[in-house]
Amino acid sequence: MSSAVRRTWRRLVQSYNHLCAREDGTARGVTIPSGVWACDHCHAPHLELATLKHHLRTEHA
Repeated sequence: MSSAVRRTWRRLVQSYNHLCAREDGTARGVTIPSGVWACDHCHAPHLELATLKHHLRTEHA
């Protein structure tokens, strides 16, 4: 698979995961902020930039 196809697929999956998280949060009465960061390596979602930076330092250093 070419890198452009992989990148497009990764972005599609990431968008789908964010959409599902927001819909699930809405169904449970939780407000999901629009600023959600995801790790490029493992796609783990983070609600704060500081937690993403900590994750990158500890998990993918």
